[in-house]
Amino acid sequence: MYRRIDVGELRWNAWNQEHIAKHEVTRQQVEEVFQGEPIYVGSYAGRYVAIGPISTGRVLAVVIRPVTGTEGTYYPISARPASRKERRYYEDVTWRVSDGSA
Repeated sequence: MYRRIDVGELRWNAWNQEHIAKHEVTRQQVEEVFQGEPIYVGSYAGRYVAIGPISTGRVLAVVIRPVTGTEGTYYPISARPASRKERRYYEDVTWRVSDGSA
């Protein structure tokens, strides 16, 4: 089941920027996912996976966790191209929402 989350700010440091670069994703691309309307899937340990497209048409999966004590601030743990299953899920959910059946 997908959720809606208010991500107001992403907290960056050298570690998470270097980590996402290993997956050939940039900080700007991650920020772009959150400028759109990604869907959020609950993960383990209070984490969420945000799935959303960027302007190139690529769909990314971004793992985030809330920053303790700060409302709306999240720490990106990882980001990578979405799997085929995640892309299908994103397309299915956004189609149902736009169709009014969700």
